[in-house]
Amino acid sequence: MATTPALDDALLDFTSRENWDKFFALRGDGDSFEWYAEWPQIKAPLLSLLLGEEGTEILVPGCGSSSLSEQLYDLGFRRITNVDFSRVIVADMLRRHARVRPQMRWRVMDMTNMQFPDGSFDFILDKGGLDALMEPEVGTKLGMKYLDEAKRVLKLGGKFACFTLAESHVLDLLLSEFRFGWDMTIQAIASEPSSKSAFQTFMVVMVKGKMGVVHTIKSLVDQSAEYCNMQQANAVIHALQNENKIRESHNSGVDILFSLRDLQLGAIGDLKVIVPGRRRQLILGEQGSSLYCYKAVLMDAKNQTETFAYHCGVFIVPKARAQEWLFASEEGQWLVVESAKAARLIMVFLDSRHASADIDVIKKDLSPLVMDLEPEYPEETDPMPFMMASDGVKQRDVLQEFIGVNTGWREAG
Repeated sequence: MATTPALDDALLDFTSRENWDKFFALRGDGDSFEWYAEWPQIKAPLLSLLLGEEGTEILVPGCGSSSLSEQLYDLGFRRITNVDFSRVIVADMLRRHARVRPQMRWRVMDMTNMQFPDGSFDFILDKGGLDALMEPEVGTKLGMKYLDEAKRVLKLGGKFACFTLAESHVLDLLLSEFRFGWDMTIQAIASEPSSKSAFQTFMVVMVKGKMGVVHTIKSLVDQSAEYCNMQQANAVIHALQNENKIRESHNSGVDILFSLRDLQLGAIGDLKVIVPGRRRQLILGEQGSSLYCYKAVLMDAKNQTETFAYHCGVFIVPKARAQEWLFASEEGQWLVVESAKAARLIMVFLDSRHASADIDVIKKDLSPLVMDLEPEYPEETDPMPFMMASDGVKQRDVLQEFIGVNTGWREAG
């Protein structure tokens, strides 16, 4: 088994292109290196996913100097594209394989910003790539960017196989980012009896399916089995049990309170498409990305055959009026949607957290949050309108009234 060259503290940042260049330069040309899970251990579970699909377009992001691609190539999988942002290792791998494996492709590319069209690949094979991006000091930003890209370039029905140590922060990201529209399976990779590795490797497989569908995770991690790290395996089993409870709640028909990220991930289907009569509750904003959090309701008008004044609008309900029947009940909210003459209305409820905020500050804070909730109307160029119900306390000029509904609303700001 290959061993890691001596690294100083500066080289331990696995998100740095410069550090990877130095790492591969230290190893020299022509040397393969596997962080964990070598070919004899992963061959059987991996080939079970690729059986009879030698023509599959395979992407290997963050390929490094692993021998994984050459092993697959020599078994007949010739359509393999390897990407890495280290020019040093891509140049070395090209020299190593160009003649003996001429159909294999190598690209210098950042896997968090890939230059491939949507739906380019049938299979994505990640062996430690996500783990390398998920340095605890860096947070989840790079990992999320990479997973967004991986989902984008994968075809519908395609598979994403991720070999990972499944540390809690990595597994949490995988479970949440692939919650909606993906069929997920996880299994532990068997270790050699003589292996002195302190860590257990897992293979997490996600199959891209219909947006909005929630599947129970299939776990092939057996609590009674022997693993090289039982504490690690038990933590994974516990995390899967908790995640499956969340997924069961989404399938129960209960009115779930979604996050904006849930909706971006397809929790209620394609947000670009109006679904007549769709109503979902959500929380907009989160610490670090907005000044405030907001409880909101997204509603698509029931009758989409009528003429609308707006394809999408935001209706702000002040705290003083939030408990009124018109705004607090589902029946009342549909009346507001009808009177607003919006194909989609996003009702935002203010509370005590927003008491001291100026309405212009609220609008500025909300604007980037509601952008992803706007349906696709190619002919629409006007900005999304903000409306607000009179707070019922101060005297305000009513700029426009809803027909038949006494809300006392005005254009916000």
